[in-house]
Amino acid sequence: MEIKDLRYFVEIAELKSMRKAAASLYISQPNLTRAVKSLESELGEQIFKRSNRGVELTEFGEGLYYYAQSILKQVNEIAKLRQETKKYVEARVSAAIGGIILRDDMMLQYYETIKANHTSISLFEIPVEKVLNYVETGKADIGIVSVNNVQIRALRKLSELKDLELHTIGYGPLYVHVGKNNPLYGREEIEVRELLPFTKIQMPADYFANINYSMSIDGSVGMMDFDKTITVNNYHAIISMVKRTDAFIFGNKWQKEELEKGQICSIRLKNCSIERELLWLKRRRETLSDKAEDFLKLIVDCYGDKNGDT
Repeated sequence: MEIKDLRYFVEIAELKSMRKAAASLYISQPNLTRAVKSLESELGEQIFKRSNRGVELTEFGEGLYYYAQSILKQVNEIAKLRQETKKYVEARVSAAIGGIILRDDMMLQYYETIKANHTSISLFEIPVEKVLNYVETGKADIGIVSVNNVQIRALRKLSELKDLELHTIGYGPLYVHVGKNNPLYGREEIEVRELLPFTKIQMPADYFANINYSMSIDGSVGMMDFDKTITVNNYHAIISMVKRTDAFIFGNKWQKEELEKGQICSIRLKNCSIERELLWLKRRRETLSDKAEDFLKLIVDCYGDKNGDT
């Protein structure tokens, strides 16, 4: 007899339906039926009987139900004990980041939050489309993405197809980030057309970037109107280029504070119709580990809308 067979048994007994139990357990009904028959064969007793209301426990099944509940409760307590012990020995978290540059001290804050002898942190700074793929395939526990109000529809649709949950952290306007070598440095607000003489730095094109190509920024200037562009596949390399040239990047409010440390200013765009949304995502049918939850809490505390649209 296996623990999973007892879990199946308890789920059927509580839902009083093979169909509902199969859906709840994410297994096919034929497989669930075979598991029940195998359990009955092993016990030598019938545990369910069919009725107009679905399935009901036999007299033997009722006795088994209370024993099974007790066993499963003890198994869960053992699992909790193991998890509590393990979290002080080793902590692992992996996150895929798209469209935002995280604060440098984020990892330090995370390290100081947890209590573990060994800590493994994997951060993947990649285009938004890859973030979805990394989370879907399990390469990353969570994804953090920033998209605009045009891209969000596609993000929600793709997330649904990939069986991912989406949760909003905050909203904010589109910004442009420039370094001291750009004549626009220090301005609080500019017209979008003032950027046309300068080089736009961007991440490699993906599905979400392609959506931007036909998008108007202020009703007159579109993303395709910038003749000079440089494509770089690393956020830190992008920041280095912005600091040392007159090139610029489009960004958001969530990276303003971090960029200011490197003497890169963030400028609002006049008459800009584009808004940004910051979201986190995970696999729908999986529960985040305690360590992933700790990391996510830091993200939400740092970038949530409670901090204001500054």
